[in-house]
Amino acid sequence: MRKRICFLSLVFLFMVLTSEVFSQQEKLGWVGPVYKELSDSLMKGFKEYYKRTYNKEIAITFIRPGGWPVCVDKVRAWKGKPDADVFLGAGAPAFEVMDKEGLLIPYRPKDWDKIPSRWGGMKVKDERFIWTCFSPWIVTNLYNERVLKALQLPPPKTWNDLLNPIYRGYIVQTLPYASGTQHEVIEITLQSMGEKEGWAYQRYLAAQLERFSTGSVDTTHMVSRGEVPIGIAQPQMNAMSARADGYPVRDLLPDKTILVPESVGLLKGAPNEGNAKIFLDWLFSVEGQRYVLEGRYFPARTDIKFSEMEKQGVAMAKHAREALGVDSFWDLKVNFIEYDLNLATKRWDEVNRYYEYEIYRKWRELKSSLALIEEVEGEIATAKRRGTNVARAESRIKEARNLFAYDGDYAAARLAATEARQLLVTGR
Repeated sequence: MRKRICFLSLVFLFMVLTSEVFSQQEKLGWVGPVYKELSDSLMKGFKEYYKRTYNKEIAITFIRPGGWPVCVDKVRAWKGKPDADVFLGAGAPAFEVMDKEGLLIPYRPKDWDKIPSRWGGMKVKDERFIWTCFSPWIVTNLYNERVLKALQLPPPKTWNDLLNPIYRGYIVQTLPYASGTQHEVIEITLQSMGEKEGWAYQRYLAAQLERFSTGSVDTTHMVSRGEVPIGIAQPQMNAMSARADGYPVRDLLPDKTILVPESVGLLKGAPNEGNAKIFLDWLFSVEGQRYVLEGRYFPARTDIKFSEMEKQGVAMAKHAREALGVDSFWDLKVNFIEYDLNLATKRWDEVNRYYEYEIYRKWRELKSSLALIEEVEGEIATAKRRGTNVARAESRIKEARNLFAYDGDYAAARLAATEARQLLVTGR
């Protein structure tokens, strides 16, 4: 009996000691929308660095609920008591939203001065140290060169090119509340064209789509596999990554675009704040930036050259240099729009809701309305060639176009198109 009690006591003591050791294990938590290739690379690199520097293991958890907006909503739901320490990934508007809501605290990582303050009219880091870009990229579109060649279609080079009827049914994109890149594309059109014309453009572009994808990664995969040849709203490094995997994918810098400073920030109430700061310092070191490149993202330090990284054995350095055509991201020459970050931050939720309710949820109605308008326009053109007086019908169909594009009133647009057709039939 005594032996049994002694054995049970030893088991209990072992469990207590094991539990204590586990509870004392160093921890770090990330939340954000970065791709798995990057999170895997950073996790591997930082664990090795932490062990080498502190002679301790560190457990890293990564919460990836979706794109930028979904991740921001996750942090909002924690209400200042986060289950993570660092927000990893997303562009400036996401961080500005969280900053305004008091969800971030400032921290200046080591080598912060190696990141430029501004580039292409866009902030690259926050002067109050709320967020800092660790990987810059430009909003692009993708196309599968093999499929477009088979279809005998030229790559669309501008936003207006995408509205050409030859591309109808050959385009895919996701939703702005599922992807921050898609959100930025809508901001690009709203800010470069004006709000009225920008939303009209988005309606016309929606009519061109073959389908909506579940996210930016899904869009890339569809284009890579050739399911749909053109993908809208893609981070610039997606083409580099797809080509590294052997797919005939290329990116197109459209005529109007912006820089996206993929950034990182320290969450208010971080349970492992000390380790979070160690990670941020490492992330902006040359070693940390090497793991950013190995994770298929572009490094943000101005003193990093792809050719040097290639000599050091970083496989992705060659693909990055070939994809960009320069030896450092910051050597690129691109014309950007004048981007109002404060405006984009202010209407972050509003833009996402409007697109969802006025375009996505009415997508089938939107497409059928435009199809009817186009049919009637064709009939009017035919009647005009035959010498018929079509002045009243032309006036009515023009009104139908305006109702569709500028008001988003698809039912009224269909009614106006139907009335224009009747005016042709009655000759009135």
